Amino acid sequence: MIEREIRELEGSETCYKACERLAWLYICRDHLKHVPISERVPEPAPVEGSEFVMAASVADPEGLMRVLDEHMEALKVVQEKEYESVMRKIRELGDDSGRR
Repeated sequence: MIEREIRELEGSETCYKACERLAWLYICRDHLKHVPISERVPEPAPVEGSEFVMAASVADPEGLMRVLDEHMEALKVVQEKEYESVMRKIRELGDDSGRR
C-alpha cells in the first residue's frame, strides 16, 4: 500500500502537500524495511568548477571563512582596488538575496 501511494504521488503534480506526504511515506517505508540511515541519505552532488570551487565545496564552512578573511585582509593591503571589487560583488550578492 505504501509503495502504491508513493508511485501515485510521484506521478502527480508537484506541490507542497504532495511532497510533504511523500516525505512521510518515504520515512515509513524505510523504517519498515529497516534501511540504515547511512543508506537513506543521498550523497551530495559532485561540484564542478575551478580548483578553488571544488576544494571550498568540501571544506568546513567556518574554517573556509577564516581562511578567506585572512587572505582578504592581505588583499586589502596589497591590492586595494581588487579588494574593493570583490567586496562590491559580495555586497551585491547580499542585495540580490533580499529581492527574492
